[in-house]
Amino acid sequence: MHELNQFQEHVGIKFQLYNGLFLNLPFSRLRSTGIMLPLFTEYAKAELEKGNHPRDIVHTFFRERGGIPEEKEIVNELFRIMRLVERQVVLFDALEDSAFLKTHDLHGPGSIKDLVNRVRNSGKIADYEEFISNYSVRIVLTAHPTQFYTDEVLTILTDLGESLKHNDIRTIHELLLQMGQTRFKNREKPTPLEEAEGLMWALEHVMYRVVPEINQSLSEIDDQHRFRDIPKVLELGFWPGGDRDGNPYVTSDLTMQVGNLLRHTILRLYLRDFSELRRRLTFAGVISLVDRVYARLEQTLYPYSFVDHGFGEDQSCKDLENLGYENVEEFLSDLREMHKLIDEHHSGLFNERLEQFIVKVQSFGFHFATLDIRQDSSIHGRFFNELILFLEKKDLTFGIVKYLDLAPEDRIPTLLGLLELLRSTSPDLRAEWAEGLKRDLLVRDESVLADCIGSIEALSVIQKRNGTRGAHRYVISNTQGAHNVLEAWVLGLFGGMDPINLDFDIVPLFETIPDLHNAPYIMQQLYELEIYQSHLGKRNRHQTIMLGFSDGTKDGGYVTANWEIYKAKENLSAISRQYGYKVSFFDGRGGPPARGGGNTHKFYRSLGPDIDSSSIQLTIQGQTISSLYGTPESATFNLEQLVSAGIENNLFPQDFHSVSLNERELLNELSVLAQESYSELKSHPLFVSYLEVMTPLHYYGKTNIGSRPARRAPTKQLEFSNLRAIPFVGAWSQMKQNIPGFFGFGTALEKMSQNGKTDALKKLYRESLFFRTLVENSMQSLTKAYFPLTQYISHDEKFGAFWQIIYNEAERTTVKLLEVSGQQTLLESELSVKESINLRATMILPSLVIQQFALTRQREEPGNDLYEKLILKSLAASINASRNAV
Repeated sequence: MHELNQFQEHVGIKFQLYNGLFLNLPFSRLRSTGIMLPLFTEYAKAELEKGNHPRDIVHTFFRERGGIPEEKEIVNELFRIMRLVERQVVLFDALEDSAFLKTHDLHGPGSIKDLVNRVRNSGKIADYEEFISNYSVRIVLTAHPTQFYTDEVLTILTDLGESLKHNDIRTIHELLLQMGQTRFKNREKPTPLEEAEGLMWALEHVMYRVVPEINQSLSEIDDQHRFRDIPKVLELGFWPGGDRDGNPYVTSDLTMQVGNLLRHTILRLYLRDFSELRRRLTFAGVISLVDRVYARLEQTLYPYSFVDHGFGEDQSCKDLENLGYENVEEFLSDLREMHKLIDEHHSGLFNERLEQFIVKVQSFGFHFATLDIRQDSSIHGRFFNELILFLEKKDLTFGIVKYLDLAPEDRIPTLLGLLELLRSTSPDLRAEWAEGLKRDLLVRDESVLADCIGSIEALSVIQKRNGTRGAHRYVISNTQGAHNVLEAWVLGLFGGMDPINLDFDIVPLFETIPDLHNAPYIMQQLYELEIYQSHLGKRNRHQTIMLGFSDGTKDGGYVTANWEIYKAKENLSAISRQYGYKVSFFDGRGGPPARGGGNTHKFYRSLGPDIDSSSIQLTIQGQTISSLYGTPESATFNLEQLVSAGIENNLFPQDFHSVSLNERELLNELSVLAQESYSELKSHPLFVSYLEVMTPLHYYGKTNIGSRPARRAPTKQLEFSNLRAIPFVGAWSQMKQNIPGFFGFGTALEKMSQNGKTDALKKLYRESLFFRTLVENSMQSLTKAYFPLTQYISHDEKFGAFWQIIYNEAERTTVKLLEVSGQQTLLESELSVKESINLRATMILPSLVIQQFALTRQREEPGNDLYEKLILKSLAASINASRNAV
């Protein structure tokens, strides 16, 4: 209750005050629109609750109460309302960010401070230090199109949050003025490079500060703290520029550009910070080393530029060219020497500042974030088809005509044969073949296939410039067999990498429910291959496996995806241990529960002893980056929750309830029943057409928020298998139906209750953190749903019965979740979260009504550009207000 009161005081009430200030700004018709907006909101909500059509609600309100008879003028007023709503959302976001320290306890349960105190009090310091020496948490930033704020708006949002924190009325007023005159939509789709540049803001202004602070705090476990190498527990990954799965605009040239961008940015930050440090380190016997380090760092950032650092006029240009650091270890060696000199001869003066700087360099190296390469396995299949044909022309026969004609199990011998061929071929000849095949592919306009070779070449270049940590993973989407992993390995050799010591990790990505079932068998096949054993032996006997929540939910439904991924982790952990390998799981998560989001850290606390949790890796994207990691305070809180989850799960296993045999039977039954219900909906003859006709799915591809196409491949007719998870989840979110976050859950619980298992489910909720988190995340999805918005569809001749199926399941799920949890209302245990959802829902209700109005009118008058623009405008406000909608 205290947290709710704090939220209402510092966010809810303040929003009313500052919104009043905003409405009094000197903008044309702002005041009249501001007066009309709450009236329209109240009217629309009342009429929706009566079951009235959004089209009729808009027409009646503006014609009868607004005195606007012409539809064109009504539409103009609707645009003005949405412009106001989307700016109110920014103000609300900024207020939540500014109040973060008041609404969250940064030193409470889940914080590093709380964890360290617990370790000390329990006498587990030695166990702790041993564990974190091999423990890692990797946050991977992606450019998936889930962020509707432009870079300019994000800057205003950040500055506004800071001004609100200090109640700086003058600056707040200026920023509100600026926001009123700033575009909220990109004029055109961003390029992949622009997406990377946009995410650099979070790296530079938030992560650069927060990650080293957390890493250092993790090392300060004993009272007799001494400076030492800090364990690099928390690290960053980066997908923009490396993720070419379904994005033809990501090329090898772009990958190298992004690698350079990451390197240049971190070196620039080092130079800035060391320049400040240099002003303090003016001691005899130290200053010459400080000047030399500064000169070398500057030359590393700006190679071959002559800068007079006072080394004498006879210093040759060639010497200066060689002045820069070859690698980060050289740089760290000089910094450690500096630290030792200050410690021994100058009483350690300013060494604390130097230590903080060293921790930054240890955390980020010369790479800042690890750039992953990702490609779909189907592209690799096509590439190897071309490679075999190319080698046939060189009289190197493999006894096959087409690689793609082979059964999956028959591709492995062919790939092993290719491996032996490439290993026995000279580097020069391999390079000649690679260039020849690239030329042939480009002549035939197969640039995506040619880029398979280019991506490996780019990876090698980045490793040389940024260090091995700069790019050392190749992720294979849609992995369906062991051959997919071997394809990436052969590709690495063909692309010019060392045939004996392949210096990157091959990461299979399992996404659909059948793939999750097959994953342990696929990994067993790989572990039994002598050649793959040799590869893992050179990678510290470590295998990373990625699991996709988004496509898993789209394929099997919310309950089944989460439970099948949990079981897959158990099975993959077991098979890896059996063969003596350590496994790390890399989770492809989105923002909402339907895409693996929600209370993510609770899932990691619930893994239990049978799942390897010595490493936590997950993707963050779009809204999740700005809402959870957009400020140093929110980033610190959320990162510490993740970091501590894995540590506590391993050091204090007694805290976390392992899934018992009886509970496993319950969860298996629940999953089967939920999947049956979801699959029945998915196979409904109107499922795809409802998505295409009644939702704004079609318009996602027309928003200028991401470079990646909305579908995996262009098709005349919408195919469910071709649909990406983000627009799929987003379309249901816009309709406030949110089926990917609950559908099938209620039916499964109801059937189990009918079989007398209600008490067992209640007990499961009390004792299993996994199930409790599953329930509470689904409650979030249902709390954000609002069926009166689309109730008019229940009267539609074609889609009425289908809408009723969705509505009935939402009602059923709400009732059953409340019954199982013992709560009286949804999210009763997270009142401040519920309050935020409700306030945001009220704020964007006008935009949602306008969207349904425009969708209806567009169906009535197809091809009307005005309604299409209205729909596109409405998408942004809803997504931004939800903060984790897609």
